[in-house]
Amino acid sequence: MAQSMGTHAQRTAELGRNIFVYSNIRTNQVIYSLTRTLKNNAALRQLPFLGKKTVPAALRKDLWQPFATISFPSPFQGLKALHKLREYRKLHELSYPLELIRGKDGRLLGKKARGKILMNQKANSVADIAAVLKGQEEELEKALKEKESLGVAGAKQPMPKRGILKKAQKLEAKIAELQNVEAEHVKIKWANILDAEFAEDWPDSVIHDGLAISRHTAPHPEPVEIAKPRAEVVL
Repeated sequence: MAQSMGTHAQRTAELGRNIFVYSNIRTNQVIYSLTRTLKNNAALRQLPFLGKKTVPAALRKDLWQPFATISFPSPFQGLKALHKLREYRKLHELSYPLELIRGKDGRLLGKKARGKILMNQKANSVADIAAVLKGQEEELEKALKEKESLGVAGAKQPMPKRGILKKAQKLEAKIAELQNVEAEHVKIKWANILDAEFAEDWPDSVIHDGLAISRHTAPHPEPVEIAKPRAEVVL
């Protein structure tokens, strides 16, 4: 019993270490998950209503396949990235230029056609991942410098008598937060490594690799001996 509780607590503490990205094989909708298997209610909450039949009553796992797995050096970084990715996706689906849903004649497309265009978030998601990691890399550099300067300030500079307790608490809280930041590589494994080209640019710290073939459940994020992208598999 104690061992089971310990294992559960360890898994909970590691949430955010990996983000599992799934795509719908028919619509190219995208879902982000902290677990290898999609959970029905949590996944459906990520799908906005864009018209009739754009949000199913239940998740059909046979229509969703692993798209990519993003592995972070710390759960803290992964959770921050996930929050940002969901924000970006919501913007794509609910706040978009009207030109996107106009036909060649300049008129608005029908509801079904609009829904089909807005559900297709595959390319946007790749660009979003690159943008989030780029922003995180810049934030990381700033945070590490700030962490170093705060540590020096806390150790060597005397606190003023007025408000000493409040300033000390803020300093300690800031250092504690920055302790969760690690300057290591982020690794992305792609089901089709060519999908990485949807982004114009990637941070130098990101390592790309192929994702082992899997139908409906993302492979274990640990390294595998053979991890060929789908584009290279010969049937």
